[in-house]
Amino acid sequence: MKKYEYKVITIATVLAMTTKQFEKTAQEFETHLNELGADGWELVQRMDSFFFFKRAVE
Repeated sequence: MKKYEYKVITIATVLAMTTKQFEKTAQEFETHLNELGADGWELVQRMDSFFFFKRAVE
């Protein structure tokens, strides 16, 4: 039987952002997601500002 470990991350954002701030936040989040993917994490669900990931463990 496969076993998994789980990770939950959030994105802190302010309500009012300029386009430049929004683009910077999106780019930072994209970088973070790519790092998680490289470490074997897989996005399984998003709810509000929570992102849930899992990866198989031996």
